[in-house]
Parts: sequence; C-alpha cells; structure tokens
Amino acid sequence: MTFRDVTIKNFKQNVRNFYSYFLCSAFAITIFFLYTSLLFNNSIRKGGTEDVIRIVLMLSLAALTLFSVFFINYAHSSFIKARSKEFAIFMSLGMNKNDLQKIILMENLAISVSSLIAGMVTGMVFSRLFQNVAIDLLDLQGVAFSLSAASFAVTAAAFTMIFIVSQLISSVKVGRLDIAELMKDSRRQDNPVKKNETMLGLAGAGLVIASILFLAVISNYESLHTNPLMIITYILMSFTGMYMVISHLGNTLISFLKDKEFYYRYILTITEINHKFNQNKRIMFILSILSGMTIFLVASPFSLLQLSGSIAERNKYDIEYISVAGIHTLESAQLEQLMKQSPEPLKSIRETGFLNLRMNLEGDKYDVLKTKPVLAQDVYNSLTGEKVTVGAGEALNIITAWEPGTHGIDPGEDIQFTDGTYTFNYQVKASYHGTWFASAGAYPSSSGIVVSNEDYRDMESKVNASAAGIHYGMDFTAWKGTEGTVQKLKDALQATDKDGSGGLFAVASKADTYKELKKNYSLFVFVTSLVGVLFFVAGGMVLYFKQYTEIGNATVFFRKLYKIGISDKEIRAVVSAELLITFFVPLLLGSIFGYCFIYLVTHVMSGSDILGEFMKNTTIVVAVYFLFQLSFYFITKHKYSQEVVRKLTKAA
Repeated sequence: MTFRDVTIKNFKQNVRNFYSYFLCSAFAITIFFLYTSLLFNNSIRKGGTEDVIRIVLMLSLAALTLFSVFFINYAHSSFIKARSKEFAIFMSLGMNKNDLQKIILMENLAISVSSLIAGMVTGMVFSRLFQNVAIDLLDLQGVAFSLSAASFAVTAAAFTMIFIVSQLISSVKVGRLDIAELMKDSRRQDNPVKKNETMLGLAGAGLVIASILFLAVISNYESLHTNPLMIITYILMSFTGMYMVISHLGNTLISFLKDKEFYYRYILTITEINHKFNQNKRIMFILSILSGMTIFLVASPFSLLQLSGSIAERNKYDIEYISVAGIHTLESAQLEQLMKQSPEPLKSIRETGFLNLRMNLEGDKYDVLKTKPVLAQDVYNSLTGEKVTVGAGEALNIITAWEPGTHGIDPGEDIQFTDGTYTFNYQVKASYHGTWFASAGAYPSSSGIVVSNEDYRDMESKVNASAAGIHYGMDFTAWKGTEGTVQKLKDALQATDKDGSGGLFAVASKADTYKELKKNYSLFVFVTSLVGVLFFVAGGMVLYFKQYTEIGNATVFFRKLYKIGISDKEIRAVVSAELLITFFVPLLLGSIFGYCFIYLVTHVMSGSDILGEFMKNTTIVVAVYFLFQLSFYFITKHKYSQEVVRKLTKAA
C-alpha cells in the first residue's frame, strides 16, 4: 500500500469527523462572503452611501475574521486530538512525523479548498437576496445589486490565511508528538478532579451573587458607573465567579449529596455529568462568555429598534427649533399659520428665552458651537418640573448627551462665560445627566447651564443682542403625522438663511428622530443578528465537536457497563442528562451575564427610564436563543447516543 493509498483510506475513514468541520467552515465563509459582497458593492464602494454603514460592515468583517481564526483552529485541533491513538499506530508501524504532517496537510487542503468553493458558491447564490434585503432595510439610496471581484479575492485571501495558520499550528503540535503520550492522550482527562474543592464551588457561587449586587450599586450612581475601574472590577468579579462555578460547583454539590439516597439512585448520571464538567470546563467558560456577548450584541440593537418611538418621545416637543443671533428669524404669526396647516391639530407653541455664551473650559471642545445655553433657575424648574436651587455665583451643568462623564465640566471648577465683551465668572456646583428644556437635535450641545435668577438677570442686562436666543417648541395631538409640516418649516427657515449659518441649528422633531433611529438601529440589528447567528451556530458546533471527538472514550466507558447489564435505554438517559447540562449551563450563565451587562450599559447611557422595555426585548432574544440551542441539543443527543449504541451493539 502506497503513502497515497494510506492518505485516501485514512480520509475516507475519518470523513464523518471532517463533515461537521467542513459544514461550519463553509458556513463561516458564506457569511463572510455575503458581507464582503455588500461592502464591495460598486455603489457603496464609490461613496453612494453613508460612511457609518461602510465602517460597521468593515468592523463586522474584522470580528468575523478573528472569530473564524479561533473557531476553525479549534475544530481542527479537536479532530487531531481525537485521532491521537490512530497517529500512535501509524508511528509504531514506521511512519515518521513528516509523513503525519503530509497526511494532515492533504486533509486540511482538501477541506480548505472544498469549503472555500462551497462557501463562495453558496454566497453567490444568496448574495442577491442578501443585498436586496440590506438595501431595502437600510434605505440605501442609489444602491443596486452588484458582485465585485474584490469580494471573491478578499474572502479567498482571508480564509486561505486562516487555514494556513491552522495548518502551521497543527504542524507544530505534530512535531512534538510522542508515541507513549499519544496512547495515553485519548484516555487522559482534560482537567482531572482535584480534592478539597467544596469551598471553591461555594466561593464561586458567592462571587457571582456578589458581582450582581455590586452591579446594582454602581449602576445607580453616575460617579461609579462612569469610572472604568468599577466596570473592570465588575467584569473580573463576574468572570472569575463564572469560571469557579463551572470548575468546582459540580464537585461541591456531589460532596453534599454523597450521603443522600438521591445520589445513589442516580449515581451513574451524576458522576458522568461531573466528569464532563471537569473535562469541558474551559470550553464551557468560553461558551458562557460567547453566549453572553451574543445576547448583548443582538438584544441591544433589537431593543433599541423596538423602542425607537419611545426614544423619539424623549424629545420635549413634537417640533422645535432655535432662533439666535439673527438665525431662523421667523415671525410669530407666520410660524403659527404654518403650524396650523398640519394635518394634525396644533395644541400649543411655546417660546423660551435663553442666553447663548462662550465658555472658557475645555468642555467646549465637546460642542460643535463652542457655546453653552444658559437658563435661569425658575425658568428651568418651570419647564422641566425639577426643583433645583442655585446660589449666587454658582452654575449647574446639566448633561444632555448620552455619553457618560462630565464632558470637561467638573464640580468645583471655575467657569467663565462671555459674549465677547462681558465676562461672567461662576463655580460649578454640580455636573450630572438630567432633563433639559430643548433636545440635543435643536441645540447641538453636550450640556446646558442653569444659574440663579439674579445672576441671569444681571447677564441678560449686559450681553449684546446677538447672545439672546429663543427656543420654539410646538406640540400636536399626534406627532407621527407631522412629517410634512416639519419639511415645510425647514423650507421656510432655510429661505431666511442667507449665509448658511442656520445649518448649525437644525429643526428637531419626533418624526425625524424616529425615522433616523429606525434607520440606524435597523443597520445594527441587520449586522449583529447575522454575526449573532454565526456565533450561536459556532458555539453549538463547538459543543458538537467536543462530544463527537470524545465518542471513542465514551464507547469504552459504556462498553464496560454494557457487559454488566446496562440497557440501551439507560445509556440514552445518561447521555441525554450529560448533554443537557453541557449545552444549557453555558447558555444559562451567559444569559445572566448578558442581562447584567445590558442593565449596566443602559444606566451608563442614561436610559434607565426604558430599562423595563429593554429587559422585555432581551428576554425575547434569550428565549429564541434557548429554542435554537434546544434544536442543537436534540440533534447532538440523537447522533451521539445512536453512535454509542451502534458501536456497543456491533462490538457485542
């Protein structure tokens, strides 16, 4: 028999092992190709769409590439490990390490080429549907379906490099092989059970609970959840606790159950589950984190998309705009007549005066206008329903941006405002996220300033007329029917704009905000959902690989029990129980982490008022994730138990 014959027969013998590896590689390549086909679409590449879409697609490709490196290498390494005894036999018959490397190279080359071809062909078949859905969903104007040679080249280059990396790692491992170690390797536990782990399991559970309590504390205090050290501490606590629970809690529970009747009734199932936990704890920890991040990445944009209307309604008025320094000077009668032309009945028009002044602190670098709106204490309280008090010489900084932090204006700092002629000095009393009288869309500033009534009157009497501004806020019986009215107002204000400065103060409306949010969040749902599907499929297949490559060891174990009378039904029951724990514990822990991280980020982004809706939508995502995982569980259980029973029956 020639070397070529050995290679071919060996590949045929292990074709079942490589089948899942091939399918997952082809699936990853298909997803990657679909993204590259959209990214390198001629209309998008030539600047026919927004930069944010190209940036998001490029980041998605980078994430997919990094993940594919890990996933494909893991799958390939698992198969090599599962065949350790086979390699030992080859070496004992005279094969050297170079011969083994040639076999692995030829196998890897066959899988790489076939999966690359299959993935790109599948991508070509679905690319038109994918691009048309993306174009319609993202409302990409002037973009039509096209396939670029660059998408084929980038996909081929990326996965060729990934397969080369996988082959190099395999070659290094083969170079370190030893016959004696190989014969032991298939029987060696990945992570042998250690003694005296009872306290470590309890400590892990306690640490998980402590991390949740710690999260609840820091989330409700802005000074804490904007501190990177607090966030890092929480993540370290939760990850450490999660790993300790996976590593040691099984042994802890067994130590409590050993003298109980329940333990001896189900001793085989309990000990086998615990064995699997100790053997797979590292991969289960990785999958727990992967599940948590998948839930967070999919649930966050999905929730934001569902909450687009609620977020738009955070604007205080249905339509609003700013008039300052001669910009947007529309007569009150003309404005009222324009608003009454709306198909939705006009409820009210409210005018609010404020001062528009430059400031000295570096905080002005956060604002396009380099100025701050200043409001009197009583006016602010009247408009917002707050009850703030500001003393003479004090200034209150109300942050309106979603981003955390004080935006360069810290409590206790001295701050100056000027109209170019007069300068006014204050000390910052406090700086926090709060309610403002105008939306960020109408006045592009990260925060607004509140001063005492006396200080405001003093400034108002001294500053020049160009520093005085008026905010116009209009409300209707229903805001979703005001889109046409908003456009008419924009046209009327643009007609008064002689030098283009009116572009700094845009007309803000709930209708426009809702439309923009729907478009942006649709983009992120579109991107993260597909990435999430890839992560989910990969996570399920990693568990499938892990179980399938250990089927030889399981067969040896059950064969011993088979000889002393264990039935096929009992074997299937044990397999079902251990797979149930293996598949769903990472998802359960990941769900807890996903919920906690969404809770934290919601507070960091000043969205605590929509937390309930966020959690409800997250629950929908988690439920769908569990259903998908359930399908993987049933498929793996059926194939795994069927294969074990088949081998036992055949051996008998």
